[in-house]
Amino acid sequence: MNDPLIPRVPDDWTVWAFSDPHGVATGLEAAMIRAGLLDEDLRWIAPQRTALVGCGDYLDRGLDSPRVVALLRRLEIEAAAAGSRALFARGNHEHLLYQLGIGASDDVEVWLSYGGRATLDAYGCGTLDPANPGIVLRELEMRAPGLFAWLGGLVHAVRWRDVLFVHGGLPPWADLEDLGRTTEQHLWVRRDFFETPWGSGAFTGFEQAGIHRVVFGHSPLANGARTFHEGRSLGIDTNACGNPQLPPGAHRMVTLVELAGEVALEDTRRVVVATDDAPDRRPG
Repeated sequence: MNDPLIPRVPDDWTVWAFSDPHGVATGLEAAMIRAGLLDEDLRWIAPQRTALVGCGDYLDRGLDSPRVVALLRRLEIEAAAAGSRALFARGNHEHLLYQLGIGASDDVEVWLSYGGRATLDAYGCGTLDPANPGIVLRELEMRAPGLFAWLGGLVHAVRWRDVLFVHGGLPPWADLEDLGRTTEQHLWVRRDFFETPWGSGAFTGFEQAGIHRVVFGHSPLANGARTFHEGRSLGIDTNACGNPQLPPGAHRMVTLVELAGEVALEDTRRVVVATDDAPDRRPG
């Protein structure tokens, strides 16, 4: 069965994956062009049976979330028409905004502190009053029709062969069917995932479902994509917009990784675009 929360890409397809562009549209676009997914006019040109997979955090922090979101929404349509797929998993930033938009959360200050003000500014919305967020959120929906429906439709993970593409990682002691149903920790987990030994038994529930490898974002890396768990997992949040919590000198990049056939995660082809001078990255 194909789980609607965790769609499956056919085993014989090629997958390109990215994560955490955070509103840095120029870097993401350049990486997709270099990978041969888009032409210079940003139109889908990838071969049939190609899947573009996003691991979340498409908006906030950077300066052009509207451009990123518009591109992804269009590529969903163009890729499907060309015999391919564009599948985007939610990140914690998309989840936060969606929960606010449907009234399921009132954690306005949390979203704003995570970079939500940059998204509101980019869409030309007014100042959001944490005590009365409804007015500005309605304005956001007016300026970006269908945004909240799109956020709500984002899947919780994507599966290809034995690989799971997910935002934060695997919650220890959970299993595949828990994601998006009994837990949201896959959107938030960090060290509890990549510092828990794979052989500890904490991920047995996922292995029993056929998941033996993971591609994830969420935790920004200062020196580019890297593997964890002795090559079983690959972190691809490469600090596109510049996370102030990383040490001075941390690289800023958008990374696309290609998976095809029996490739090991450490051997994936990678397209890397530096964003140190990107006009739409986080200021400073």
